Amino acid sequence: MRLKDEDKVNRIYAAVLKVTNREGFEGSCMSKIAAEANVSPATIYLYFENKNDMIKKLFIHLESKMGNSYFENNNELAPSKGTFRTIWLNHYQYIMNNMDEYAFLENFSNSPLIGHIEKENTNDYCPFLETLFEQSKKSGLIAPLQNEMIFSLLFAPIGHLVKKNKSIDKMLSNNELIQIFDASWKAISI
Repeated sequence: MRLKDEDKVNRIYAAVLKVTNREGFEGSCMSKIAAEANVSPATIYLYFENKNDMIKKLFIHLESKMGNSYFENNNELAPSKGTFRTIWLNHYQYIMNNMDEYAFLENFSNSPLIGHIEKENTNDYCPFLETLFEQSKKSGLIAPLQNEMIFSLLFAPIGHLVKKNKSIDKMLSNNELIQIFDASWKAISI
């Protein structure tokens, strides 16, 4: 069995991001992705079964990367407003530093392909966050809502505002960030 060349996989992933963000999932094809990655289409098939497999694996990879970014430089995961603020600010930084990846994740989440991921992939992309949500609900810090709802109420507002402000080339001020976090926190806290 041939070993995977991580550099090629990373080039393919970067090409998938670029092509699908530019042309959409339906408009992207293996030949365009291969050309963008500077590999042959046959090389892609050494690493992925087909285009859907490649796109789904990229989604899982990026979800994991985003989830792991929440806990960088934060070993303390005790349920507290401060912990949630740190994670929330790390989410904001992830979006700001990885806009193409975030756009891909958003597009994928709003496509029919997401249903296949949710059925096939039972591993959560960020188990630390799930654990924090459960501990925070048990301690009475946050409302006993479904974790997906907590995630949406906490993170969707900043994602939306960052995309909107980036499109008009405006940065959010520190005061605006505090206001957005506080509003998101009020939505989930008890």
